[in-house]
Amino acid sequence: MIPPTVDKSNSRNRATADSAERRELKWPMPTDRYMLWIDGVGAWQLCVGSQFLIGGPTLEDKAADICLMANLSRRHASLLRNGEDWFIHPHNSTVVSGRAVTGPTLLRTGDEICLAERVRLGFRIPSVLAGSALIDFESPHRPAHSVNGIILMTDSILLGPRRDHHVCCPDWPEVVVMYHQDGVLRCRSKASLSVNGVRVRDSAVLSDGAIVSGDDFRFRIEKLKA
Repeated sequence: MIPPTVDKSNSRNRATADSAERRELKWPMPTDRYMLWIDGVGAWQLCVGSQFLIGGPTLEDKAADICLMANLSRRHASLLRNGEDWFIHPHNSTVVSGRAVTGPTLLRTGDEICLAERVRLGFRIPSVLAGSALIDFESPHRPAHSVNGIILMTDSILLGPRRDHHVCCPDWPEVVVMYHQDGVLRCRSKASLSVNGVRVRDSAVLSDGAIVSGDDFRFRIEKLKA
């Protein structure tokens, strides 16, 4: 086993990286992909799971969870959340914040991920209240569909007016929480909201094509085909 590229003085990081590498052996794990359109704000790809494959386009196999229009292998690198930590597992040329990595490597918010020397992605965890991560584009390489970024949802994400929300929606009066429970997406908010025109009392299931609206906001979620 290739030793994880983490600080050798930190035994917790070494043990967590070893555990993350063992989990990767179970690949692939199911990942659901959605498009999230937010009126007046933008569009994001939402990936729901616990590990996410990054790669380039292919005509032969199922596309990667994060499929970029770039000269990458279909299985270039994978991202994995293990407990409170995130790791990247390189399968081909990968550099994290200027350092070439060859084994599972702990990611920190603000890290830059460089794949095949040209594709640059930003990694961050916007909120301390939810461990889900966000991928920003730092080079021109994008998915086939136009998006502002890619959200990696492992538990919940926050859509709202603050800059530390996963998507900052400056004009919204209140935060909307999206989360994954019992195999389905759900949402809740302190603000008054409706899903497909039906008022939400506590929380609501977000079915494919669901439209969520409030007094000052509106967004739509649609599942992407595999």
